[in-house]
Amino acid sequence: MKKLFLIPIMVLAFSIMNAQNEKGDFTVAPQLGLNFSNYSSSESLNNKIRTAFNVGATVEYYLNNRWSFRSGLIYDSKGTKITISGQDFIDKLNYIAIPLHANWHFGSRRNWFLNFGPTIGFLVSAKADTPEGNVDVKDMIESSFDVGLGVGIGYKFDIANDTQLYIQYQGYNGFVDLFDEDFSVFNATSAFNVGVIFDI
Repeated sequence: MKKLFLIPIMVLAFSIMNAQNEKGDFTVAPQLGLNFSNYSSSESLNNKIRTAFNVGATVEYYLNNRWSFRSGLIYDSKGTKITISGQDFIDKLNYIAIPLHANWHFGSRRNWFLNFGPTIGFLVSAKADTPEGNVDVKDMIESSFDVGLGVGIGYKFDIANDTQLYIQYQGYNGFVDLFDEDFSVFNATSAFNVGVIFDI
């Protein structure tokens, strides 16, 4: 009798351990992350990392069990903290980001993944925390559109036949100059994300 119960459990465990997405599979993955954002520049800005968050969902279409196309919609907090005369000014730039990435799945069970490609961002709000209060600085941003290179690596944990939990490090460097200055200033972000992948 015990063997009758063990057989389906073993079959389920084996199928979970060997679950791999194939050509034509489609997944959706809500995610939440911690952002460490800053400005990169050719000049010294005396700036520091701003800690914020991101939230959204990614979708993937599998070309085979190793490659997929990855996109989605992510509310992405960027900006920096700048110290001037001993006082902190925090730029809070918030974007809706759309990654357009290739995703390479590797490892014996394809649980590791490496994504890379362009990311497009649309500026939603731009505010600055100053000693005098909160100021809207959206008019000071040269472009309401940002584009850059995103690169990330992560690992997927199988928790059910059609569901996986994942952790991920994601980096981003923008190519669009933010301000009308004599020197260039770009967005740069590192993020640590967690999410759940559902096969559709």
